[in-house]
Amino acid sequence: MNEIKEGILHDYNTAVESFNQKDYRGFFMNIRPSIEWLSKLMIMDIVGDEDIAYNIIDGEITIGKSQLNIYQLQNNSSSKKPSGKAFPLLVPKAYLYKHPDISTSYLDKKKERLRRGLESCASEFARLYDLASGFGNHTDKNIMDISVQAIGCAAFIKSYFDFAKSNSILSSETISFLSNLADFNLSKEDKSEEFQQKIDELITALEKKEASLLEAQAMQLEIEKQKLEAETKNSALEAKIATMQKTINDLNEQLAFIGIQATQQIEEKEEEPTDNKPVKPQLKLSNILKLSSTSWDVEEEAMDDDQLDLIEMNINKSMLVSGCAGSGKSVIAMHKAEQVARTGASVILIAYTKSLSAFMRDGINEKTLLYKFYHHYRWKEQLKKPSADYIIVDEIQDFTREEILEFMEAARKAYFFFGDSAQSIYKQYGKNTISIEEISALTGLTPMLLYNNYRLPRPIAKITQDYVGVHVNPYEDRVYQNKEKALPHFVHLDGFEEQISAIRTLIEKYTRNIFDNRSIGILLPSNDLVIKICQKLQESDIPCEFKYTNDNSNRFVDTLDFETYLPKIMTYHSAKGLQFDVVILPMYVDASDNEARKALYVAMTRTMHNLYVMYSTPIIGAPLSDVPTKLYLNTL
Repeated sequence: MNEIKEGILHDYNTAVESFNQKDYRGFFMNIRPSIEWLSKLMIMDIVGDEDIAYNIIDGEITIGKSQLNIYQLQNNSSSKKPSGKAFPLLVPKAYLYKHPDISTSYLDKKKERLRRGLESCASEFARLYDLASGFGNHTDKNIMDISVQAIGCAAFIKSYFDFAKSNSILSSETISFLSNLADFNLSKEDKSEEFQQKIDELITALEKKEASLLEAQAMQLEIEKQKLEAETKNSALEAKIATMQKTINDLNEQLAFIGIQATQQIEEKEEEPTDNKPVKPQLKLSNILKLSSTSWDVEEEAMDDDQLDLIEMNINKSMLVSGCAGSGKSVIAMHKAEQVARTGASVILIAYTKSLSAFMRDGINEKTLLYKFYHHYRWKEQLKKPSADYIIVDEIQDFTREEILEFMEAARKAYFFFGDSAQSIYKQYGKNTISIEEISALTGLTPMLLYNNYRLPRPIAKITQDYVGVHVNPYEDRVYQNKEKALPHFVHLDGFEEQISAIRTLIEKYTRNIFDNRSIGILLPSNDLVIKICQKLQESDIPCEFKYTNDNSNRFVDTLDFETYLPKIMTYHSAKGLQFDVVILPMYVDASDNEARKALYVAMTRTMHNLYVMYSTPIIGAPLSDVPTKLYLNTL
C-alpha cells in the first residue's frame, strides 16, 4: 500500500503541477501512470484484505460474474496479467464483489445508479488512460487539442473523487489521502462546472446501452419461444417455454425500471437538414475508400475516367450505374446528388437500410446538406413516397420491380440508380429483387460500368472474385487500386470461447493507440449471434455497438454510431454498403448455396485493410475450402 501511495504522490502531483503550468504534454505523461496507481489504491481500499487485493492486482486471481450477477473471486485461467487500462476496469468489479447487494438489486434505483456510476466512471478512466498514452507519445498533436482534452481529464478526475466520496465508496482514510493531493487549477474560463455533469451523462449513456442489449435479448427470446410453441408439445418443452417466458418478463421488468425504450420502429423520425450552405469538396476518392474516413466529399480531379463520365453526364438524362463492391458507387451517388442540388433542383437520395443511411450521413456535413436523404422504409411508408425533380437510389439491386417503378414515378425529371447484382442478398428472405440486367430492361437504360475497385486489398479481392462471388467478374490486378499485400486470415479455433478470446485480442491490437484506432466490423450470419458476441464483449469490459433486427417484424435495436471507433457488431446483411479497416467474421460454418455465398461476399468485401475468418469445424466450410492455402494465413 505504501508503494502505491508513494507512486501517486510522485506521479499525480507531478501531473497536477504540469497541468497548472499549462505543460499539457507533461500532464499526460504523468497522469497515465497515476491512473494505474489510483486504480490500484481503490482496489486495495475496497477489497480490504491486502493479500487478496495484491493477488487481484498481480493477476493471480480475477473477479468474475456468475449467472446470478454475483461477483466472485476466481482463479485466473489466463497467463495474462492485468496492466494499463485494465486496472480502472477492475475497480467496479472489486466494489461489486464486496457489495453483492448492489449487483443483484436491479429494481433498487439508488443501487442501480451507484452501479452504473461505478462502471461508467471506470470506462471513462480507462479511456483517459488510452488518451494519455496517445498524447504522451505523439509530439505532433495540436496544442489546442491537448489543452481541451487535458482540462476535460482533470475535471473528470475531480468529479470521480467527489463521486467516490459522496457515495462512501472508499474509506475515510483513503478519501483523506486523495483530498490532500495537489489540486488542479480549473479557472472559470475552463467552465469546470460543466464537467461536473460528466458522471450523470456517463450514467445516462450506460443506461441506454444496457436498455438496448436487454431489448435485443428479449426480442430474440420471443422469436425462439414462438418457434418452440410451434412444435409438438410435451412436458419438457412446456417447461422450457415457461422458463423462457419468465426470462422475457424479467428482461421487460428491467427495461421498464430503466425507463428507456431502446427498440426503434423502421419508420422512426429523422431530422431534416436545417441549413443549405454549400459544401466544399475536400478529400480524394482513394483516401475515402482506403483510409479510416467516412467523409464522402471528393475532388473531381481525383476521380478516374469512368467516374468523371458519370459526373459530366447531362443531369436531365437518367442513368443506371453498375459497379463492384468498393468501386465508389455511393460516393458518386452523393456527389451526383450535390451536383444536381446546386442547380436549384429538388433531390432525394434513398439508401436501402438505415445503417447504410447513417453511415453515409456521418460522412458528410449534414448541416450544409443540399438534398434530402432517406432510408427506403421512411420514404415509402412514413412519408408516402414524396416526389422530387431527381430521385437517386443506392443499392438498387435490393429493390423489387414494383419498388423501382415507384422510384421512376417519383422522379419528375430523371432518376439515377446505382447497384451491383453480386450483392443482391435478400432473395433468401423472400424478397423478389431483380438483377441489374433486369433493371436495365425495365428502365430501357444501358448500364454504365465502374471498373476500378478502391477498397479491397488485392489478396482479398483474389479470393472474393475467384472463389466466393456469384456472377462476378474474375480477379484482375489492374482493377484493384488498393495495393496492400497483407493476406487474409482463415483461423481454426476450438469453439465459441476461443473465438471470443481471439476477437478480444484483435480489438486490443487494433484499438491500442487512440490516435491510430482502426474501425472494426464484426459481422455474423445471424441476429442471435450478434447478441451473444455483444454480451461476451461487454462482460470483458470491451465497449461495442451493435444492430439487432427482429426478422419477424420491422422492429430493431441499433446503437451504431459511425463517428466512434468502437467495434460494430451486425449481420452480413446489415453491413451492406459499409466499410471498415478491419473485418472479423466469427462463427463461420459454410456458405454452400448461392444466396449464402452472396451474403459472404458482401461481408468479406467490407474490409479496406484486414480480414479475419474464424471457424471451429474440422475444416473450413465451402466455398472457402476451395481457396488455395497460399492465399491466406492460418494464424492470427
